[in-house]
Amino acid sequence: MQSGTDMTIDSKATQLIQKLTRATVDKTVSWVKANPPLYFTHGTENIVPLYLQCEYKKKPIGVFEKRYKYFHDELEYSWSTSVGLCILDHSGNLIWEYDEGSTMLFNLFELAREQSSGIDDILDDLLND
Repeated sequence: MQSGTDMTIDSKATQLIQKLTRATVDKTVSWVKANPPLYFTHGTENIVPLYLQCEYKKKPIGVFEKRYKYFHDELEYSWSTSVGLCILDHSGNLIWEYDEGSTMLFNLFELAREQSSGIDDILDDLLND
């Protein structure tokens, strides 16, 4: 095992994603829909259709879906989508963004989306006789 100072940012991000996933499954963190940091949309053509936030170890953490133009050449583009993770300060300013696509990050986003939607409770209510 690497020591904390020897670990790369990517490996630390992976560990954080794993811990957040476990905390989400264990329901020790609660994800809520929120407005994305201005950095994501102001001065860009990016669209953030869903931004979810929780507090983990007294730090605001966000997961998000971002849609952006992927240019094939100067004039032709298609819309692409990515999922990311970010850490904010307590004023809502972006400290760090991580959007290296991974299955673990996508799974965390899906878990957070499911939890924040309340769909589990809605389905339980609909299935109760």
